Amino acid sequence: MDMNFVHKASRATVGAALTLLALGGLSTSAHAVVLQIDASQSAVTYTPGGFPICDSNGNCGTLPDPQTFALSGSFDLQQETVFVATSFSPSDGYWREQIRFDAPAVASGGAAALGFAFPSYFAVLTDQGFEANENPCSWFPAMGSCSSFGAFGSYAGTFDGTTLSMTGTDYAGDSFFPSEFSFTVVARAADVASVPEPATLALFGLGLAGLGAMRRKKLAA
Repeated sequence: MDMNFVHKASRATVGAALTLLALGGLSTSAHAVVLQIDASQSAVTYTPGGFPICDSNGNCGTLPDPQTFALSGSFDLQQETVFVATSFSPSDGYWREQIRFDAPAVASGGAAALGFAFPSYFAVLTDQGFEANENPCSWFPAMGSCSSFGAFGSYAGTFDGTTLSMTGTDYAGDSFFPSEFSFTVVARAADVASVPEPATLALFGLGLAGLGAMRRKKLAA
């Protein structure tokens, strides 16, 4: 069986689970920041996975040397507040600040061809610090038991509203002896845009409807 396929399928399943669980939360506020990566301070190092193969005489080969690639480009940082349910009967939960990266236009040299993927899973935000783990059992309260399998990526850093600095790890290939990508990213805000929430849009629509009614009433008079 192709272990690379199994690993990718496992990560895809985890991603789908994270998405479904995130959709279950109630988002009340959000805003987006476009970040430009500082290529002079951002890079990813690829360390091949696997293990040396030895012959019958005990002569073992060696793994390829690590390779480092520069990172450049941009991505969107979405900051949001979501309600996380911890119990449905009785209903209970808590509010959580989190960030996630959307619309990545990131150039990583040959790292992408080797399996590197820029993280798209959310990070829990505490003041200016954030921390993320691709393992869904890490951040969502267990409604019973929770188990996972394989190597999961992670990242952590700080974001002060203008500058983001983070380090992290991504994996690819065999689930037992995966290749590792260690990355460092420094990025700065290029633009800030508010993301209207459904309630905000509804109030805006009611306001326009009210103005229209007032205008019709005035013309009728």
